[in-house]
Amino acid sequence: MTLTTSLPFGAPWLTAPLLLIVMLTSPATYADQPPGWKWYNDPLLIKEKALTPPPPTPSVTVTRTLSPTQQMQWFHRYHDETKNDALINKDDVKKAEKLMLLNQFAYNMSSDFGMTFQKALLMNPDLSYTKDRPTEQAARATYLQMEREKKIRAVRQLADSGWGLFFVYEGASPMAEKLAPSVQQFADTHGIEVLGISLDGTQLASIHQNRDNSNHIQVPFSPALVLVNPNTQEMKPLAYGFIAQEDLLGRFLNVATDFAPDF
Repeated sequence: MTLTTSLPFGAPWLTAPLLLIVMLTSPATYADQPPGWKWYNDPLLIKEKALTPPPPTPSVTVTRTLSPTQQMQWFHRYHDETKNDALINKDDVKKAEKLMLLNQFAYNMSSDFGMTFQKALLMNPDLSYTKDRPTEQAARATYLQMEREKKIRAVRQLADSGWGLFFVYEGASPMAEKLAPSVQQFADTHGIEVLGISLDGTQLASIHQNRDNSNHIQVPFSPALVLVNPNTQEMKPLAYGFIAQEDLLGRFLNVATDFAPDF
């Protein structure tokens, strides 16, 4: 048995209860959220989570340190390149100006170093050359005299130890003829004996005592002055060619001190 009920559409007595049932049985969304304009709900504004930017990658600075020698080599190369560029492009004012500025920079650096050098000498007087070797005229004259006396003492010390001079020469040589009087005068002044040794058999009268060599002495060059000690049979070359008496004094000091540095 089928029960059929015909309900009129839009019956007012049914519409209100149905609406109430629908409202009560609807999902919570409708109860919790008020309807929006034109019967639709405004979309929820989802606050986007603030994206924290990743920490920046730490920048790594690689510093390449050049040694002082490498820095100077670089500067010289750069200066040469700038100079050559300016010379090749001789009408380019900018290139000439660049070279001039670079030269000025180098000059200023040198001047600054010169002042630092002077400051260092004042802070460390032992490094000063003028401490023992004055440059002031009056003091220098005294210093030179003291140095000369030291050289003269060296000649006398060698003479007292049995040393003498061989003057080895070729009598036909104009150079030997000019040098001979100076050698004899030196020997007489400083009290050391000198014996002339002629390589070609021609003896020079300006030397008081002479002998022919007869291949006894070999020298690589003449005229030559050779220190000789007959007691020990030692021979030491002293000078070759023309040499002034003052320079000869210095050679005696060198030999007497075994060429110790004088600075």
